[in-house]
Amino acid sequence: MTQIIEFPIPNNRRNHDYDADIDEILASVPPKKRETLRFELIKTIDSYDACFTQWSLSFPEAGDETLKKQIYDLAHQEHGRKIRMLKDIMLLKAKVLVSEFHKSK
Repeated sequence: MTQIIEFPIPNNRRNHDYDADIDEILASVPPKKRETLRFELIKTIDSYDACFTQWSLSFPEAGDETLKKQIYDLAHQEHGRKIRMLKDIMLLKAKVLVSEFHKSK
């Protein structure tokens, strides 16, 4: 049966321990295979890297310092949101990898 997963994960998880969540998700997999799945997670993260971690800012020439700070603050907030989305992708990918592992057994 197909399950629809809401994305991005709706609650605000700014200071959440994603590593602990991933460890919990992977706990049902034998240690040797767990490391293989962790490597797959790293490959997933690397494939999204530039999209989520790089951004550029252009400031209007006539803008004063207040405007520049506002633009920077908005860009910083957007960057934080993208990083949280990347972490959510990581969690969902870990669930998929574990599910596929158990189905293949």
